[in-house]
Amino acid sequence: MPVGRPNLGRNTATPTNVAYRVGRIAPYLYGRWLDFGCAEGGYTSALLDNGAKSVVGVDVEQDRIDAAIALRIPNASFLAFSGSRLDLPDESFDGALVNEVLEHVADEQESLREILRVLKPGGCLILISPNRWFPIEGHAVSIGSVRFGPAPLIPWLPERWTRKWTEARNYWPRQLVGHAREAGFTIREVGFIWPVLEEYPWLPKKMITAYRRRLSRLDNCPGLRRFGLSTLIVAVKPQL
Repeated sequence: MPVGRPNLGRNTATPTNVAYRVGRIAPYLYGRWLDFGCAEGGYTSALLDNGAKSVVGVDVEQDRIDAAIALRIPNASFLAFSGSRLDLPDESFDGALVNEVLEHVADEQESLREILRVLKPGGCLILISPNRWFPIEGHAVSIGSVRFGPAPLIPWLPERWTRKWTEARNYWPRQLVGHAREAGFTIREVGFIWPVLEEYPWLPKKMITAYRRRLSRLDNCPGLRRFGLSTLIVAVKPQL
């Protein structure tokens, strides 16, 4: 049974967040990429600027696709899809970005196996989704008639309690790894993504600047890194 009530999610493509996240995956960018759940196309230009030669963005919301098309990004195309079958040929992409999207889909395995289908053998999957070790639920939470968020400690409570409250799934790192493996991917790397504090202008600017300067240390700090906002998985489609 899916955990949570999948919704469309909000757009995370703020400038600093895009630069940080795409910078983390830049070594894997080459050739033709799929931006799965592209929203308004906020990550597409960054994928192209950091090594991808072309990008196809897909999303279930036609309004978001229309907004992405209006950007007229060179070497990018966008199309709406049903959320299940992609109208794209087998083995046609070198990589796929699934950035804060899997937690919203109707069926994780259906989505991941469809991505596996359109990737070339050896193609790269970048999967980023909420990390339950991070003690704050970033999506909205509804308890009775009260809706609020971000919600502290919700990720650390048992799923059998929280699935009726949450609007999106949240994964322990091993759960996210398990989803990728079950779909047929081979795991190459597991890391974590930290918040960039871009949406909290009331925080002291000097504090935010000092924090961002230390992001690379947090990314690589044993033990502490586990508590990042999201889990980052790099996986590949096995060679034939």
